Amino acid sequence: MDQLSSENYSEEELQRLVRSVTFFKDIAKLSPDQFDLILTVCRFVHADAGEAVMQKGDTASELFFLLKGQMSVCADDGTSLNLIHPGEVFGTLSMVTGRSRSATVKAESDVILLSIDFKYFNDINDNSLVTLNTKLVAYRMLVHNVRWTLELNKMQDPVHELVPKLLKLSLIHI
Repeated sequence: MDQLSSENYSEEELQRLVRSVTFFKDIAKLSPDQFDLILTVCRFVHADAGEAVMQKGDTASELFFLLKGQMSVCADDGTSLNLIHPGEVFGTLSMVTGRSRSATVKAESDVILLSIDFKYFNDINDNSLVTLNTKLVAYRMLVHNVRWTLELNKMQDPVHELVPKLLKLSLIHI
């Protein structure tokens, strides 16, 4: 992966790509200042087709947003399990569980990604950079992404032993 420079893409084009991602669109609507501030800690990167962006078992604290191109979530044997399309986030499960990466993700085509270190969202008492409202938008995005992934897996293998357990899983404890 190579970090993008202004020689590769104009600021306007990168801003257009970022604003197509629901998370960033929500932040921009909530607080344009917060949107601008978050972009200062993000990295725009390019990966070539076939390049692994994430390796199963790696530890990392980055979330990735696919801005352009297509990514593939790969099984251990390298076969594609799922495709990631522009506007989607990946790397969320590691952020929620605090565990290592659960899958390898490779670029199916040349891609442009936006990465952000999740450390800016971890401490709910430190709102010096990221406000509590922005953190809530990020947490909502993470939960929805994990739930969607579970639903996709359930549809692909409805008789898997995990499916009945998911239906019994309590989401909120009061």
